Parts: sequence; structure tokens; C-alpha cells
Amino acid sequence: MAPLFGVGCAHGSGDNDVETAQHVDFAAPVQATTLAGARCQGGQCRCRRPGDNSETAPPASNQKRFEIRMSVDAGEIFLTSPTLGRLSHGGKEEECFYLDLPAGSRHEILIESRETKKGEGVAPSVRIAEYGPKGPWWYDVLTVGCGASNHPCDRASAKDWEDAWLSQRKRGRLDPCGSTVVSALKWDTSGGQHMQDGGALRDFRVQFVLLVKDFATQLAPRDPRCVPQ
Repeated sequence: MAPLFGVGCAHGSGDNDVETAQHVDFAAPVQATTLAGARCQGGQCRCRRPGDNSETAPPASNQKRFEIRMSVDAGEIFLTSPTLGRLSHGGKEEECFYLDLPAGSRHEILIESRETKKGEGVAPSVRIAEYGPKGPWWYDVLTVGCGASNHPCDRASAKDWEDAWLSQRKRGRLDPCGSTVVSALKWDTSGGQHMQDGGALRDFRVQFVLLVKDFATQLAPRDPRCVPQ
């Protein structure tokens, strides 16, 4: 692998900021992933459909359920965490994973996508949502996306994603009614083609910390009465 170098802009050290990551190094070993809920059987999960919000096998009272949706164009994508385990996917069709995480827990996460054929680049998409049993509702936590099928990820589209995150979040949240905070968000790449060849990146990596707060969600997603805590 080529040496890593930062390509984004640092914006400080607060929870709202996006910075470049110079390296990835998890101190703890990655454990096996345990899928949760009735949507998952035999190591695979059925994706939630519009209007299908309820979890028929809800998480325990001290746990919170998360949905991770992954897809990738012209490449492969991995989500790795010492506490969540390792998830992988290849292909345009979206794949879903459902995990239960302890309330009050902290999780270091790396999302890495890379091209599988030299010069084709990669266009990753990852969406993370938190389950709110009172509704039932699902709260947007984080969306990672760079490029599309007809325009793979390059520096410009990576910056567009960064700017969208900065403009939409409030104190580390896409939805102020959710109970999960994204902190220390960073991205990097080992580079790509020359701009005259399209400038497609060979890989795109995003690091962040997922903070699962103790309090229970109470109001519908994006309710104007919600105040970030």
C-alpha cells in the first residue's frame, strides 16, 4: 500500500470537525461481529423497508440497536472496529447489518473502501441509524458517501461529503433527537490517478468515534423541540 497522506482540511478539535487521518492503528484486537434482532438469521440480515420501523425482537433495556447499510460501486468496502467487529461488502446492492451496543459505550470505527480493478476507482456508501423504540423511529447517525457509479470518488466529491457533514450536524449529530454522537471524524486516501485521467481515488477511508449516550430517545426524528445534549 502506498504511504497515507491527508487530503482534506482540518477544522479544529471539536466534535463537529472533520480532519485528515494520517494513519489507522487500533490498539485492541477486532472481535467477531454479533448480529442482532429478528431481521438477522444465519449470519445475514433483511434490510428494513419504508414503513417497517418496528423491531419485533427489540434490544435489551441496557442496549441500543443500530442499522448499518453498506454498498459500493466498482470496489469493496469494510467497516472495522475493535468492539463492533468487521463487516464487509462488495457490490451496488445495499446490504444491511443490525447490531446491539451497550448504552454509555464508546466505539472506534474505520470505514475503508478501495477499488478492485486498477483505474476504475470506488464509490462507497454507508448509512448508520439508531433505533428509537418509543415511536418506533430510526434516527440518522452518520452518512458516508463519495462519488457515484458514473463518477467515482475523487478529492472534489470527498470534500463535498465533508462539507455536507459539517453543514448538517449539530454537536456531532445529524439528528438532534437521537442519542448517538459522532466524534473525531477524519478521512484520508493513499491517492489516485492524475487529474487528466479523471482523478479517481484508489481508496477512501473514514475514521470516527461512535458515542452511545445513556439517555433514551423520546421525540420523533428531527422534532424541533429536540436540543443536542
